[in-house]
Amino acid sequence: MFYAKSNPEQSITEHTNELLDNLKKLKETYKDTINKIIKIDQSRFWYLLKIICKYHDIGKVYTPFQNIIRQKLKLEPIKTKFNYDAVKHEQLSPIFIPVEKLGLSKEEKKLVYQAIYYHHERKEERVEPQHIKEIIQEDILPKLEEIKNQLGIELEENLTTNYLKKVGEGKRITPKDTIYPEYCLLKGLLHRLDHSSSAGLMVEDQTKEEIQSYVHEFMKGKKYNLNELQKFAQKNTEENVLVIGSTGMGKTEAALLWSKKDKTFFTLPIRISINAIYDRINSDINYHHVGLLHSTAIDYLEEKQEIENEEEIYEQSKNLTQKITTCTIDQIFPFVFKYRGYEKIYATLSYSKIIIDEIQAYSPEIVAIILKGLEMIHQIGGKFMVMTATLPRIYREELQKRGIKVQYGEFLKPTQRHWINLQEKSIKEDINQIIEKGKKHKVLIITNTINQSIEIQQKLKEKGIKANVLHSRFTQLDRNNKENKIKEFSQTENEPGIWITTQIVEASLDIDFDYLFTEMSTLDSLFQRLGRCYRSREYKRDTPNIWIYEKEATGIGSVYDEEIHQKSITLLKKYNNQILEEQAKIDLVDELYSEEQLKNTKFYQKFQQSITFLDTIIDYDTSKKEAQKLLRNIDNITIIPKTIYDKNLELFNQYEKEKDLKTRNELRRKINQLSISINQSQKWKIQDRLTICPYLKELWIADLKYDNEIGLLLKKDEEYELHERFAD
Repeated sequence: MFYAKSNPEQSITEHTNELLDNLKKLKETYKDTINKIIKIDQSRFWYLLKIICKYHDIGKVYTPFQNIIRQKLKLEPIKTKFNYDAVKHEQLSPIFIPVEKLGLSKEEKKLVYQAIYYHHERKEERVEPQHIKEIIQEDILPKLEEIKNQLGIELEENLTTNYLKKVGEGKRITPKDTIYPEYCLLKGLLHRLDHSSSAGLMVEDQTKEEIQSYVHEFMKGKKYNLNELQKFAQKNTEENVLVIGSTGMGKTEAALLWSKKDKTFFTLPIRISINAIYDRINSDINYHHVGLLHSTAIDYLEEKQEIENEEEIYEQSKNLTQKITTCTIDQIFPFVFKYRGYEKIYATLSYSKIIIDEIQAYSPEIVAIILKGLEMIHQIGGKFMVMTATLPRIYREELQKRGIKVQYGEFLKPTQRHWINLQEKSIKEDINQIIEKGKKHKVLIITNTINQSIEIQQKLKEKGIKANVLHSRFTQLDRNNKENKIKEFSQTENEPGIWITTQIVEASLDIDFDYLFTEMSTLDSLFQRLGRCYRSREYKRDTPNIWIYEKEATGIGSVYDEEIHQKSITLLKKYNNQILEEQAKIDLVDELYSEEQLKNTKFYQKFQQSITFLDTIIDYDTSKKEAQKLLRNIDNITIIPKTIYDKNLELFNQYEKEKDLKTRNELRRKINQLSISINQSQKWKIQDRLTICPYLKELWIADLKYDNEIGLLLKKDEEYELHERFAD
């Protein structure tokens, strides 16, 4: 038997048949959608994809590859003078394709050869024709009849190295070639079919259930009528859409109505928001063909005890199987860097819809990546919806410059919700007022930095006031608990109290407080914060419910651009001590992020430099891992406080000794729950307090003080005295 895999044990024929079966499912589900974007003859496209699936792995008959599998299966190796280092199986598969009998044209040969030759993207090394000839003569031809009999498909009788003329350095299909879109589709779909088949999964969820009908049922049950935003989204399901909508306008429902029955990716800036959207679709709207995809998704799914198949949901999400995938952008947008293998995502997006929520929450460099990605998605046939509470003007203008037509709409609540008061003092100077408000009302404090949130919590504690704090420097377990607690507190009537948070609550966390005390940030961020106070209610009191502090605001120059911050203060001054209408928020952000205001600022330079860089990307010049690092703009590391590590040493011992894969994965998830993610700049501050975990090389043990009420304390935080910074 010619093996394709060792775990589970599988022949080349069995694996190929799984691909062909998945190809059939793909056609049944999305053939009509994909046909709309194919520029070559539709029947030829599907014919080529079937050929690619049938022949992609025949090179695995090569003896060195068979010996790799046989070793894993504890079988006797087959004697050979060849080794697997010089030539890989995918580089041999094109030998067997009977291109003339299959009636392939010159361009079709190139499409088929390259889709197969590069379906395992490795660092490209020159393949010598003479070496291939030796392999044909000494390894392939002696067993050709056996190959034909076992595989049961027609093979090329005259095996040559002619295919090498259409592959290799300088010959790859790029955007300059007219067949580039078809190449991306063929190669990308091969990746999808191959990966899902190898994982034992269907390539696509074949459900006929439409999310749109579930949204209608959900709204009917709540006795809601469609508002103008939702009607607009439903009317433009076949168009690219750009909408501005006030907080509490039902943008999520609008996006799902726009999604209709199509494959959809729903993106948000942070994991907490994605988890909330996943829960909303799965539990509230009761649509179960939804996946969750981000770096800690499997841990979140495991916590939800009503979901018994969290492993399967996560695997399906990783393989892009689900009808709707909720995800962070770093899971899909690296394709703009055209890393080796990017076609898998790109091809999938060609017949999908993508929703970008809260685009203003990203840095200018990340927005440049998103806009470039939307341009590429538009070019290959996909659709997008950008929805946001405020939209910087330069972003909309950039889409226009790139010739992308969108249906644009603004949908603002007439409700008066926010009476703002700017204070020329530090937020810490107003602790007494915050305490008084917190005695009878729900009070939310939002700071620009974690250190400031901890400092305020400590000042309140000194005055005998208990306040909860939520930020990103908690272990995953503690952070998840706190996220649930703040939502529960927000929904409980007649329960006063104080919560202190950072900007992690800005995007799509459904909480509603009576008063907001916040450090001044930039206008787009600030207006998102306002949405956590009087989220849907009308404010009828005759005093402010929003207090904004300019003096000694933290994070300026690091978290927020200093020039944009100062311009934000200047623009907001004229609205001081009055109701801030929804239209005014839109107009202010539009003016702040106009080219006139931004020119010569570092913010604008970063945006323009990023766009220019992305427009000149060299295809296949990077790996997927490198692309994800570029997208995240930071290289995070995972740490565990030493006190927590010491208490859970037995868990690490169990993990090291465990042989059963499922149990081992469960133990690893428990370990992940004890960890904290920090960026490289924070690592640099505390590097003398870090040691590599002896059980997991990617985990660092941090000899720092950790408290489940205030989180991790970092060494170089100036706010803390030396004895407070470190573990005892």
